[in-house]
This record gives sequence, C-alpha cells and structure tokens, in this order.
Amino acid sequence: MKELIESYEALARHVAPAILPLILILVVIGYFLKLFLEKRIEGIAGRFEEIAKTSLEIKREIRHEERTELVTFRVAVEEWENFLQTVIFDYSMTPPSKAEVETLYRQDKDLFLKVKVAVVKVGIYLRDKELEEKLMAAVIKLRQTYYPLINEPMPRLIDLQSNLLPYEIKRTAFEKSCYSDMNFAPTEKDRELQAALQNQLTEEMQRFSETLLKEYRGIAEQLCALKESINKYIYQPIHHTDIDKK
Repeated sequence: MKELIESYEALARHVAPAILPLILILVVIGYFLKLFLEKRIEGIAGRFEEIAKTSLEIKREIRHEERTELVTFRVAVEEWENFLQTVIFDYSMTPPSKAEVETLYRQDKDLFLKVKVAVVKVGIYLRDKELEEKLMAAVIKLRQTYYPLINEPMPRLIDLQSNLLPYEIKRTAFEKSCYSDMNFAPTEKDRELQAALQNQLTEEMQRFSETLLKEYRGIAEQLCALKESINKYIYQPIHHTDIDKK
C-alpha cells in the first residue's frame, strides 16, 4: 500500500488535477493486478515443485521395480548355474533305483525357464531392448558352454547306474529279510563287480570336475560381464525428476 501512495504522489506532481481521480483508479488497479500476478506465479512455482517431487517419487518406485527384477534375474542365473555345476555329482551319488534322467531334464527346463522369464521382465522394466538381447545372448552362451561338459559323461553314467541297479535290488532284498535269506546275500564276485562300477563312477566325476575347472575361467569371464551389465543398472543413481530420463 505504501508503494501505491508513493506512486500516486509522484504522478500527481506532473499531471493536471482534473485527471487525478482517473490516475488514482489506474494505479489501484495496477497495484492489485501486480499482487494477483505475484500470487499466481508463486502458486505455479509451488505446483511445479510438487509435480517434481511426485515425478521423483514415481521414478524411485520404478527404479525399485527395476532393481528387484535385476536381482531376481541374477538369483535365477545363480540357481541355474549351480544346478549345471552339480548335476553330474548329484546323479552319480543318487541310488541307482532313484537315478532318473527325466528328473534332471525337468529341473534344467524349469530353472532355465526362470532365467528366460527374468530376462524378459528386465527388458520390460528397463525398456532397454539392447540390454535384453545382451543378457539373453550371455545366458545362451553359458548354456552352450555347460551342456557339452555335461552331455559327454552322462551316457556313461546312465550305463553305470543301470549296471549297479541289480546289486542294489539284491542288497535291499537281503536287508528286508533281516539278512537271513542267503539267496540275496552278495557274493565275493558281487562285491568286486560293484566296487569296480563305483570306482568308474568316481573316475567319471573326477574327469568332469577337472574339465569344468579347465573351462571355468571362460565361464567366469562370461558371468563377470553379465554381472557388470546388471550392476550398472542396479547402482545407477537417480539425477532427474523427469520419469522418462535415466
């Protein structure tokens, strides 16, 4: 209001008295218009700040979802790789009557499907087709590295487990008879043949282990590149409030 009075007094010294009322009206209108515009600008600025905060919260929520899917993918790959590393040992250590290749096939199928689905989810959340293709290529390469290592000894392991099965059946029947039915008692030859088959199983596991160790440097490099691709996104900070920006 003080500014309004000072403006009016300044104008009054330079104009005719007849038009002073008109000038007074214009000054008052101008003053209140200035107040209105200032309030309006403050409201718009506050609104922009509110929108910015909301956008940042949305982006943080999206980033949380992105990181969750990336971590899920890493865990899925870890579970699948652990299966590939131990499948030969697990099959060899399983009693012959329970050693089923179909079970291993289903396990691999389910674990690999989890990995593929995780890759697709990562691509959806990150909206990055190039990353999705890169991750899928790395997974396929990992599969192409492991499968020959597993498929090479597996037929021999299947034969060995099949040859051990009659001895297991005979031993189980002898145990059920409380070791009284000598028809099922293992002979010296039985024990020798069974021991020889078990030694072959041990040798197959040892060969697989040695081959895996030789190949694992290349596998580790693949996994390292895969992890780096993921970590780049997991630990990427949020710098912008615009949800369409990275």
